[in-house]
Amino acid sequence: MIYSKVLFVGNDNSCRSPMAETIFRYLYGGHEPGFEIMSRGLVVLFEEPYNQKVEMILYNHGMETKEKMAIQLVPEDLEGDVLVLTMSFADKLKIIEDYGFEDNVYTLKEFIGNDDELLDPYGEELDIYEACYQDMFRVLEEVKKKLEIV
Repeated sequence: MIYSKVLFVGNDNSCRSPMAETIFRYLYGGHEPGFEIMSRGLVVLFEEPYNQKVEMILYNHGMETKEKMAIQLVPEDLEGDVLVLTMSFADKLKIIEDYGFEDNVYTLKEFIGNDDELLDPYGEELDIYEACYQDMFRVLEEVKKKLEIV
């Protein structure tokens, strides 16, 4: 299946999901992959900037986020041929339960055949954010390869 959109979803769209979106864009080197890449949050109660440690880690790796503020997931984001990659199993369940969206929704690692949970660095020291970045980068390289086969 060819997707029109790859959507990274996290709890509040201020930490891991924008990191995933930014890394995934970077992996495509500025070339249009044939689908839209975006991130959203499940609980965005007010306009909130991305986590400063995430911004710093991405900047240290030569990347900048496209958006600078968290964006709430809305039902319209799930329309069409969308691949939803969540940051945790709890996020996946919330999408299924609250939005009734079951097709093409996976945890980020589940999509590449790994049952592990993605490290959540929120509130930790910068080295934990870096470890999350390194793990996520490797996983997203595998996601990219898998999407190129489809």
